[in-house]
Amino acid sequence: MAQQNQNIWQLNELLKINHIAEKSYLEALEATSNEELKQFFRARAFERNEFCRYLGAEIRMMGGIPDYSDTNTKINWPDFKKILASKNARFLFTEINRIKSICLTHYNNVLNSYEFHEGLVKLLKEQRKIIGRSIGYMRYKDGLSNTNQQLIANL
Repeated sequence: MAQQNQNIWQLNELLKINHIAEKSYLEALEATSNEELKQFFRARAFERNEFCRYLGAEIRMMGGIPDYSDTNTKINWPDFKKILASKNARFLFTEINRIKSICLTHYNNVLNSYEFHEGLVKLLKEQRKIIGRSIGYMRYKDGLSNTNQQLIANL
């Protein structure tokens, strides 16, 4: 039973992280007028909302109660409104990648430290893969294209 409670606690931590990330992306969506960024933030917010739904369902199936509270997370979340107001695309990309890297670390810790049923492991790995893929996209946009200059002009 103690292991079950620990598993539920860890899943709730992932749930909180994804819930806060979703809210952050929605705030960023509202704060920008750049259509490319709007599309990116909308897609990431939708992904995180889906993650929350699935994690919440898994927590309930394990006998737990999903915890969507924003308290007790050790992540320093960026204020995307301020970042977008600064018109600094590189800083924006850096902060997004920092948050995603932290999320990936949490997923890795949970997957490597706790035992879950095969279906849940598959779900967590898929979520981790999706987060990783979008990091790659942002790094590409940040370092290998001229999009930075366009975004700075259009933030």
